[in-house]
Amino acid sequence: MPFIQHTDEDRAEMLKAIGAKSIDDLYVDIPADIRVKENGDKVKLNPSMGELEVTRHINALLAKTKNAGNYAFFRGAGIYNHHVSTLADHLALYEGDFITAYTPYQPECSQGTLTSVFEFQSCITALTGFEVSNAGMYDGASALAEAVLMGYRLTADKFRKETRETVVLAGAIHPEYAATVKTYCETTGLKLVTVGAGKDGRVDAGALKAALTREAAVVAIQSPNFLGVIEDVESLVKQAHEAETTIVQVIAEAVSLSVLQTPADAGIDICVGEGQSIGNHMFMGGPAFGFFASRKDFVRKMPGRIVSETTDRDGRRAFALALATREQHIRREKATSNICTNQALCALRALIQLAAWGKGGFTELGRQVVAKTQFARKALAAVKGVELAHPDAPVFNEFVIKAKPGLDAALIKQGIMGGLPLETVGMGQPGEYLVAVTEMTTKEDIDKYAKALGA
Repeated sequence: MPFIQHTDEDRAEMLKAIGAKSIDDLYVDIPADIRVKENGDKVKLNPSMGELEVTRHINALLAKTKNAGNYAFFRGAGIYNHHVSTLADHLALYEGDFITAYTPYQPECSQGTLTSVFEFQSCITALTGFEVSNAGMYDGASALAEAVLMGYRLTADKFRKETRETVVLAGAIHPEYAATVKTYCETTGLKLVTVGAGKDGRVDAGALKAALTREAAVVAIQSPNFLGVIEDVESLVKQAHEAETTIVQVIAEAVSLSVLQTPADAGIDICVGEGQSIGNHMFMGGPAFGFFASRKDFVRKMPGRIVSETTDRDGRRAFALALATREQHIRREKATSNICTNQALCALRALIQLAAWGKGGFTELGRQVVAKTQFARKALAAVKGVELAHPDAPVFNEFVIKAKPGLDAALIKQGIMGGLPLETVGMGQPGEYLVAVTEMTTKEDIDKYAKALGA
């Protein structure tokens, strides 16, 4: 279709319809001194450059931007600095075989797309211990919110003669995840109750017991939690099931599944989480992807869609979109969610990374992370003026230290991106820092951090 320029008469008619006297009236909110006059000023552009000059200019701009590799890096809090195999970059991005403008949620997906999604689901079930996993969620926050709604549906269906519409968030749950759940609860009419963490960093068991009334439908926990502490999951499961509520576990650090007890073995009903730490760069906080797994008995209450293995009419192995409980596929009143796609490319990267690691490599990765974390805890705790917030708590790769408030700027000047100041996210007091360690952290990094804290 050819482009047809608007005439002066067209413009005048549109301005009259919206009650504006001139084009300038549309830009009154923009300061006058930075506006370019329509028939006056001309935009002053630099002289044109050749390819070599442009390359040098861009490289100079890039040099002004710092990333994790420029620092001794100790930030985590839901996005982690893990090594990403070149296989994930090469196969998922540079080859181009998996790049498509086609949104991979329609039932007529290609066999290639369905195969990769099926294998991704298989990896998630292997990591979590559950029988079924869906094709993925947007991120860890939305996955938790969807899991809470699923848990509510499970309990509400079981106790139809009771009004059980309370959601309990227990312990140190990622503040962004908690905020997302709050929004979902507000829009669905569910009541939200929050139970804090005790002095040991774990869920306050007494407060949780008081919150698990007959009105409670679902309780959600995070382990390892936002403070890095590994919860006594089996004990929390026992409490939740004694109160006849569904229990959800969210995991922000997926690599922890390499060495910790699986959520299924602990008795969890639904497990969700953030998968960024597997095969995805930090990307300044996104994009990432969420995962979602549960027991086979609950499969029809799960959000999203599930790809399953079957055979075609010639008996060959084939894959099909077996379940799709989203409102775009079925009647709205029967739908579990309006989740309409997933972060398929990010999930594919995780699949490639897991395949590259293999079971043994993934377990070894987890052991290295644990070992380095324990070394860092001892090194930092040995510094005069620094102490561990939860010295007896079990951790995976994060822990909280107490030190002098306001250390960020001084540390950054020394090339150290220290722990996250917890007061900036409403999860602690000034001087409390959430320190994260991964396989990328070196002994030299830890020694440098300890020396700087000591100074």
